[in-house]
Amino acid sequence: MNRVLLSTIIFPNRFDTNRGVYIKKQALELARQCDLTVVVPVPYFPPFLKDSKRDYFARIPPKDVIDGLTVHHPRFFIIPKLLRFLHGPCLFISVFCFYRRLVRVRRPELLLGFWAFPDGFANVLLAKCFGLPVVIGCRGSDINRLARSPVRRFLIGWALRNSDRVLSVSEAMKREIVDGLKVSERHVTVIPNGIEEGHFYPRDRGEMRAALRLGENLQIVLCVARLEPVKGVEILIRAFARLEGSHRRLVIVGDGIERERLQRTVERLEQSGRVSLVGEKPHDEIPLWINAADLVVLPSTNEGWPNVLMESFACGKPVVATRVGGVPEIVTSPSLGVLAEPGDPDDLARALEEALARNWDAEVIRARVRGRGWRVVA
Repeated sequence: MNRVLLSTIIFPNRFDTNRGVYIKKQALELARQCDLTVVVPVPYFPPFLKDSKRDYFARIPPKDVIDGLTVHHPRFFIIPKLLRFLHGPCLFISVFCFYRRLVRVRRPELLLGFWAFPDGFANVLLAKCFGLPVVIGCRGSDINRLARSPVRRFLIGWALRNSDRVLSVSEAMKREIVDGLKVSERHVTVIPNGIEEGHFYPRDRGEMRAALRLGENLQIVLCVARLEPVKGVEILIRAFARLEGSHRRLVIVGDGIERERLQRTVERLEQSGRVSLVGEKPHDEIPLWINAADLVVLPSTNEGWPNVLMESFACGKPVVATRVGGVPEIVTSPSLGVLAEPGDPDDLARALEEALARNWDAEVIRARVRGRGWRVVA
């Protein structure tokens, strides 16, 4: 059995169970097919400091078990939000000795890293030091957002060009990696994400609404997203305010830095009775929300391969999404949903109105993702 070392900082932990959940899903399937060692470095946080957003890092144990996977948590030193282009070198220096000991004991044949920076940069350096082939998997924001900084763009490009293989979740991201970061096209393999077929499937809408205390006679539009500018949730709220009908509700599942501002937007537009921000929910609860909805919407300004669209299809639900990143590669037919232009509340309102007025075939929608489980991806 091949021995693989998976190395990433984007992975769930006991205090943040939704972080990097799709990397965990892939890791669980890889562990069934190879001898997998998982290392998830976490920032060093002095235990005497008080910061409700970060102090949980100090309580993450050096070694933990997440859903049956043994996960190692070496510490690395960075200054949060400052000199971010140094985070890659700092990560490499901080964890070098830990990885050297681990490589001697586990003797991996391959280093598989997810996330291009700081992880990808540090992983390429580590692999070169230990004579290992290295594969870097890019996920979305690491290419679409982090690479906008000139220095980080240089470091990300260097890391991807010096890896043995680069993984992309979409053809659109591959084009950005090839054209924007000057990585050889033959060097990049596209492997889209998968879904949990035993978790995301159609369930009785009435039962789901009763369990979530949602009205039975409403048209419910659901958005599942981090509340960050890139997700376009403010545009969505403005678009939804243009729709008529007291029987329509917008439910937003997620949390993030924009939550308070978005709540003020809801109040300013006098939509408090129609728009609900219900906060972050465990990943295992998301199928309930999707099945309770009539329509799922994702109004992002950029994306890699948004799994919530695939999960919605698995539940037989149509989607409205913006024409960005890998989204057109997912919504490949008008029978699956309606696409809108990013950043345009009028066009998004048009798409929502069109989708809510149509009759959809759940079986046609489900067929789009049938057979695309995480085992296939692994």
